[in-house]
Amino acid sequence: MNTNKNLLVALALALALIAAVWLFARDGSHPLPIAEGDTASWDLQGTYEGNAELEARAKNEIARLEGLFGGDQSGKDDDPTDYILNVSIANQYELLGDGAKAYEYLGRAARIDPGTGLAWRNLGSLAERLGAFATARIGYAKAVEAQPQIAEYHLARLAFLTKHFAGETSAVEAAFGEAEAQFGDAPEIIQLKAQWHAGTGRIAEAIAAWERLKALVEDDGAIEREIARLRALL
Repeated sequence: MNTNKNLLVALALALALIAAVWLFARDGSHPLPIAEGDTASWDLQGTYEGNAELEARAKNEIARLEGLFGGDQSGKDDDPTDYILNVSIANQYELLGDGAKAYEYLGRAARIDPGTGLAWRNLGSLAERLGAFATARIGYAKAVEAQPQIAEYHLARLAFLTKHFAGETSAVEAAFGEAEAQFGDAPEIIQLKAQWHAGTGRIAEAIAAWERLKALVEDDGAIEREIARLRALL
């Protein structure tokens, strides 16, 4: 009898948590609310999930990090800022497979400093893993908007767009344009563009991009083989 009662209590608590997360994600209090039309699956496959030792390590690390809040916020010494602490705790929750908690702590970081791109980029990545692609798109864009001088944020957005929104040519080209305006002929950007062109059937443009890349980097033969493969499709 007690066992059944305990199960009912646990179920009620779980449902209450899900409802609270849903309201938090939808009511606009989170800096990156779940976009209309998106459905987030909050359960992730955490890297540590199912490994008792690693799970315990992550939980201990969360407790340690929680105890550091409120320290020196200058970022000039070894004390982590509350921004970094929130991002770090979110990382631990993601390792545990707790998407809701990761989302919560990344939101706290983004609220503390919306002008830093790290939390936005991680929110984009998390939302992508959760299957909330419209939300992820906004997160990646906000990372670029916050710190356009950081190549990693452009590359993350481009990889996301060319994977999930490859057919939105104008939007993808605009994102490439922003990246190229900042970094010129960066090989990583050119490679993503070549792959996008090839994947969307723009073979001649893909060949041109690979040729451009070949002129910039040392080729072990892989680029030439890809160019030959694409030429055979013309």
